[in-house]
Amino acid sequence: METVPFWTSSVHKELKMITKSRKSVTTILIMLLIFSTFGGCFGNEEEDEYSGPINIVLIMSANSGTLEITKGNGNETIEPETNSVEIEFDLSNTTSGMGDITGFTINPGDGSDLIYSNGSENGVFTHEYLVHGVFEAIITAMDSEDNERSVTEEIRIDYNQEHNNQNTNDPDIVWVDNIGPSTDIPMWINISSEVTNVPAGPGSIIFGGDDPITVTWTLYDGSDNVVGNATSETIEDGESVTQNWEVEMPITINWRLEITLENDGNVNTATIFDINYDHGEM
Repeated sequence: METVPFWTSSVHKELKMITKSRKSVTTILIMLLIFSTFGGCFGNEEEDEYSGPINIVLIMSANSGTLEITKGNGNETIEPETNSVEIEFDLSNTTSGMGDITGFTINPGDGSDLIYSNGSENGVFTHEYLVHGVFEAIITAMDSEDNERSVTEEIRIDYNQEHNNQNTNDPDIVWVDNIGPSTDIPMWINISSEVTNVPAGPGSIIFGGDDPITVTWTLYDGSDNVVGNATSETIEDGESVTQNWEVEMPITINWRLEITLENDGNVNTATIFDINYDHGEM
């Protein structure tokens, strides 16, 4: 079907006449609403519909999840407390009206290798997402007559990192990592960081160590700009202070948090980075 331009000569003349009337504003708004509502009817949507013999039947175990990373001193990943996101793609009921299904390919969209199988397998595949972002998975089926059909599914992987330093006087820089080739920016980034002045032991009366500690938090975005302002707090022996940041729709993702101490003493830190890509929450 031919696409009809909004500003055809007849419509333009009609609008000029309408604007001369007292009800011009109301009438124009009504016409604009009608055109915006039915504008899709003038497009070529039907031409994009698949008309070949392959019927892809796809059942997915999920289309979203949260990548959970836990780190300790020295930015070491604690594997037992780290969880990737596994998604199953079940194509076992896919058929072709012209031949046998001979194979499938799945591009997970996260930068990992293409998944391929021939028709002798059962058509059920599991992919482990180890990076976060919004990805377009492309699923393709092929038959014995060289027909192919592809469909696209959006996969959303959110991110949660918990980083803990124990009894240190030089806290780690906490980075957002495991970043994938996302097709969209996050909806928000939330950061929470608690620092505890480690209580002094029995020998503190002789050797010291029960003094307050001044701690400075500095949050950087992916362009190396300081987010907000650096914040400093003096923490008494055995006490804790928490700083929080909430940022909507950040353009960059590879953020970092630096925690520095201005005097001697040891601290425990507990920092959480939460990144959510669900724009449906807007």
